[in-house]
Amino acid sequence: MEKNNTPVKEKEVLNDYEATPVPDSEHMSWLSQGAVWIGASFCLAAIQTGGILANGLSFGQSIIAILVGSAILTVLAIFMGIVGAQTHLASAMNSRFSLGIKGSKIFGIVVAFSLFGWFGFQADMFGQTVVTLLEGYLGIHTAPQVVWTIIGGTAMMITAIVGYKGIKALSNVAVPLLFVLAMAALGITLARVPFASITSKGPVGVAIPLTVGIASVVGNNAVSVVIVSDFTRYSKTRKDAIRGCILGYFFGYVPILLMGAIFTYSFNNWNIVEVMLGELNLGIVAAIVLILAQWTTNDNNLYSSVLGVANVLAGTRIKYKRWLLTLIVGIISIAFSAIGLVDHYLSFLSILTATIPAMAGVVISDFFFLNKNGYEFELIEKKKLADWNWSGIISWFLAIFMGLCMTAAPTGLGVPALVKLAGVVPTPIVGVIVAFVCNMVIYPLFNKRAAKG
Repeated sequence: MEKNNTPVKEKEVLNDYEATPVPDSEHMSWLSQGAVWIGASFCLAAIQTGGILANGLSFGQSIIAILVGSAILTVLAIFMGIVGAQTHLASAMNSRFSLGIKGSKIFGIVVAFSLFGWFGFQADMFGQTVVTLLEGYLGIHTAPQVVWTIIGGTAMMITAIVGYKGIKALSNVAVPLLFVLAMAALGITLARVPFASITSKGPVGVAIPLTVGIASVVGNNAVSVVIVSDFTRYSKTRKDAIRGCILGYFFGYVPILLMGAIFTYSFNNWNIVEVMLGELNLGIVAAIVLILAQWTTNDNNLYSSVLGVANVLAGTRIKYKRWLLTLIVGIISIAFSAIGLVDHYLSFLSILTATIPAMAGVVISDFFFLNKNGYEFELIEKKKLADWNWSGIISWFLAIFMGLCMTAAPTGLGVPALVKLAGVVPTPIVGVIVAFVCNMVIYPLFNKRAAKG
């Protein structure tokens, strides 16, 4: 029988190993994690992205954008997922190796604020969905949207408080229901609208370049790729992590994007709630299942946000329990959403979104090429890591600067030539490449004994 050396404190029911490796007893196969992977991809934002593609591209071009964009995300997720599968540490903790102890806290703060904001945004969308359902389609006068936002945010907070096990339990229930609903919706749609007419359609709205479509597919999920270690840390092996990433970012993501595109080609409307209730008459059951789809995505946002905060607090005098930290962050997020501040937060979130994906370039270069033997938890435990890993930090910041230059003003710096480049190559991908190349070049300057494999 395998000896379990996990400290007693790690066996707390709501402990989710936010600052320590996930113990062997908690490791899972890719199949047992499957519902979590698919649940993270099935969200209204992905369906909306599919609608954006149909609005600006022909059916054939949309297929290309979906496949190419998803393939790019899958490759990046695999690289980042392998790191989590080897260390069994959360993404914010892994960043200590590539950025240093104090440098990683910057990354933790950026991730926390980004996902903290998106949790509030999704809670607000939950409120809109419920009000639309009750008043718009059922004719029932209901409480103000803010009440449903608070209710939805609170419910989503519960599974995040439980941790990975709570997210997994919800996904195991919601994902099969989502699959059945999706198949029913597509079946009814194709029965009403000949598939040949869908495949022959040009853009529903104003045409966009194919590269912009690919950028939309990548951009919608780019942040989650960088923090994918939060889930692959539970994987038994590298192969489990790789298969999970392929399942989530390709086989789970592609159909959802395609669904949004087909609805838009068929009904000139990407909004799955309106399509299923108004066009397909699938009723309240469909609305409930769609709300679950938002839930399976948004508890992930809060979960990873708290892991980022936990990394910032680790090693300080502030003592905390993860479930309590989740409760506090969740309440603040819901309050932001309820009082409407989330609307002003979105421009800030777009800046954060441009900064986070570039971190993948730093981690990939550091883990696979420069510091192959340095990702051991013992180095963190014995405080043998530097406070600042300047090669990683400088590389990340240079990539962030490039991303801001590629982002139109007033949100970004809006350098004209680089803004045009963003229409050709997705900004997150440029950020990853810049960070990767810079770290490969700068690392030897700060580390005389660069890793030799």
